Amino acid sequence: MGDSIRISVVCPFFNEESIIELAALRMLCNLRQQLGHHGWELILVDDGSKDSSLELLLRTLGNQSEAVRVIRLARNQGRGRALKTGIDAARGDVIVTTEVDCSWGDDIVLRLANVLVERPEIDFVVASPHLPGGGLANVPLNRAFLTTVGNVIIRGLFASGVTMNTGMTRAYRRGVIQPLVAHENGKEFHLEVLLKLLTLGFKVSEIPATITWQDQKLARHAESKRKSSTNIQKTINSHLRFVAIAQPVRYFAWFAVLSLLVGLGFIASAVWMLLIHGPAVFLAIIGLIMLLFSLLFLGFSVVFFQMRENMREDWMRSYPLPHPPAAQRGAPVALDKPLAE
Repeated sequence: MGDSIRISVVCPFFNEESIIELAALRMLCNLRQQLGHHGWELILVDDGSKDSSLELLLRTLGNQSEAVRVIRLARNQGRGRALKTGIDAARGDVIVTTEVDCSWGDDIVLRLANVLVERPEIDFVVASPHLPGGGLANVPLNRAFLTTVGNVIIRGLFASGVTMNTGMTRAYRRGVIQPLVAHENGKEFHLEVLLKLLTLGFKVSEIPATITWQDQKLARHAESKRKSSTNIQKTINSHLRFVAIAQPVRYFAWFAVLSLLVGLGFIASAVWMLLIHGPAVFLAIIGLIMLLFSLLFLGFSVVFFQMRENMREDWMRSYPLPHPPAAQRGAPVALDKPLAE
């Protein structure tokens, strides 16, 4: 395949022995039907599975290894590290990351890649169930609630311009994502990548997608729920950590303006009361306190702005020349035949 590779599909997995065989075959079937038999590669990254996932996968693939590459991590490091390992090993001009079980749709690779084919000004594409035309099918209510509410909150705090900030199903231009230094090993990787790429000036687009959970995934979710509850607090804390450095400046600036206006209102009322009825010490004190809060919020805004700029400069220095967004985005993907919907 070598230089003819145009699309790399990266799928991490961990302890998936119940579905890995059928999932891999389904993904391969979709890729061959939609992209032909050449010009793409499937990279499956075993994130240190402790069950027989890897053995079953290798046995199932058999002589199909020409189109598939399997990478095994010696120990479980988290979805983010598995994804970045696969991304760094990819040779395609476009790199698509998604679930191996095609739960984001059988045609999701094709649809994501088409955006980068047709729109050379776009650097990466995000699939979202929260756009009109997307949705959640057969997903447990607790998971549906978490992803919906979580992304609403993140959108309110982080002006990314997309509705799905935490999803793994995306397409990147290789020259954009491979040089990016990412430190998060878990699911926070998705938010870290989004924050850094947008801060560095890269352009994002979004397409609707429907996530459908299969029966095997539902069964594993129920079993996992019985054995140990999801560490929701850890996930929330890690996500808020990124949101806190995303765009807090404007919020502190708004708080500063609001406190200033309220403080001036109380002081104006105190002056009015002084002229009409006599001293209004309480109103004056409240006004002064609100003015102090205004100065405090203004100080926070300046501090966070400087932190954001320092991080941006650090991310820029770690990104190879030419620095983004002047970095070459690469030519549009040119397959032997056009991609079809």
